Amino acid sequence: MKTATDVQRGIDSFEVLRPFGPCIVKARIPEQVQTDLIQVFERNGEANDHSMELAGNMIREFTIDDSVLDAEQAQRFIQLLADGSAEVYKAAQTVRWENTKRYVTQRHIDIVEPRMHNMQLSCAIHASWGNISVAGDFNPSHSHAGGISGVGYLRLPDDIEQEWENEDHDPSAGLINFINGSTLPLDSNSTRFKPSVGDIYFFPAWLIHEVYPFRSKGERWSFSFNTSIENLYDDTELTNADKKVIKEHLFK
Repeated sequence: MKTATDVQRGIDSFEVLRPFGPCIVKARIPEQVQTDLIQVFERNGEANDHSMELAGNMIREFTIDDSVLDAEQAQRFIQLLADGSAEVYKAAQTVRWENTKRYVTQRHIDIVEPRMHNMQLSCAIHASWGNISVAGDFNPSHSHAGGISGVGYLRLPDDIEQEWENEDHDPSAGLINFINGSTLPLDSNSTRFKPSVGDIYFFPAWLIHEVYPFRSKGERWSFSFNTSIENLYDDTELTNADKKVIKEHLFK
């Protein structure tokens, strides 16, 4: 027999635990980097075609590298990608460590906790490319190579805001959608973001994502990239030397 009851707050306090799932970092592209990249897009005919390497169905996809960026522009661009990628790495390690601390010993915590505040990160840029989209273009569900990927926005169609306002249900035109895992009760496996000029998103390269088409006239300019991050110092995992220290302490 099924019964129902009014829902009442029966606990004084609670916390929401986040033991699973990827971290997505949203940031702003510095004004000078936006200017640098807009110049690259304006003369994208000088860049190498990159469409055969990508999943997207777009009017133009081209490589962003030293052939279209001067030394200062390249340095600013690389710094942006490295800084944002580092934030994804630190966020993921922080979530992992906060969950790990729930069950490890104090000796374990004493060894690892200082490392969380003393990371020495090195970033490698594997590829970066520009995307020019017009009405009807889209990107099917896919993931990237490398460890961390991202997308930044430089231009949107003039009428895209009106198009979003006119969508009658489940707005999706031109949005990027991230998917992680299966659709299950009491679980959320996807989230969408509405592009805005100057926004940039960093996320794990393996995270499935897709871009919906739009109908508005004009072009959307975005850029994407693949990077990897390495911590040159010890991370949250115990080393053999750490385990030896703990073992020696136990048998003193």
